[in-house]
Amino acid sequence: MSVGDNIKKRRYELRMSQQELADAMGYKTRSTIAKIESGENDVSQKKLQHFARVLDTTVEALISGYRGSKMEELPLTELESGRGRIGVIILAGGKTGKNQQSIPSQFINIHGKPILVYSMEAYQAHPAVDDIYVVCLKGWENIVRAYAKQFGITKLRGLVPGGSSGVASLKNGLDYIKKLYGPDDLVLVQESTRPMVTVETISRLLQASAEQGSGTICHSMRDYVQFSLEMGEAEYLDRNAVIALQSPEAHRFGLMQKVFESAKAQGHPLTESCFTMLLCHLGYKINFVESDVNNIKVTREEDLTVFSALVKP
Repeated sequence: MSVGDNIKKRRYELRMSQQELADAMGYKTRSTIAKIESGENDVSQKKLQHFARVLDTTVEALISGYRGSKMEELPLTELESGRGRIGVIILAGGKTGKNQQSIPSQFINIHGKPILVYSMEAYQAHPAVDDIYVVCLKGWENIVRAYAKQFGITKLRGLVPGGSSGVASLKNGLDYIKKLYGPDDLVLVQESTRPMVTVETISRLLQASAEQGSGTICHSMRDYVQFSLEMGEAEYLDRNAVIALQSPEAHRFGLMQKVFESAKAQGHPLTESCFTMLLCHLGYKINFVESDVNNIKVTREEDLTVFSALVKP
């Protein structure tokens, strides 16, 4: 059910009319409530908190429908003897205004499911992935826990505060799991706003990173002509030599620790958006793994339209 559906359901439970709810919320007419309940209007996090107080419920209940009294991450599972642990850190701590929406892209609902959940489901479905960790935007922690319960994400092990950049957020995630993972264990890094990641892509990446210790998903450029503009001059680039960086990426935990230690020793500011860019800036080898061009990033309004069409039931 959508946020609007859950607001409507809770209003019915309290025997409130749309006008009564509008009055309690400070709206001039009931038409605003009608548009929210129909899904025509989105609701900001601040407004959701107000709705929750007025309707005597919680924000997570209005978003996911979950009303449990206690929401905790699930404990680590036991692994088969001799098998290394594989976990994914999903980066969902950012916020952008590019989507022209009142809520962050990763929490926008598409066909009854938040974008973040599409990403989580791929790792839930993959048999080799043991643990899911989410670097979460402050204030949305219980909402993510509620999503996990609603959509059966049983591998969720923890929520981690976001950092000032993508790679700083990743470091927070690595610090969170450092007592649980050994040097040879694999850690995947997934942008929450790339919800088209597939089980097949994850398998291809895991195989490459297991063999080489590191791997990053990319795709070859499809556009006819590429130019680089530097100092006002146009320079032609061979499209066969240009690739587009995507996510996920996967690396040995020991390598990731080594890279962050090197960055600290050099006084390197952790401003990169992803770990692969940090590898590049510090002079480490990058192993690229070809993937599907449909592995799009959903951050702009037009991206939402494309993604909605691609996953339309």
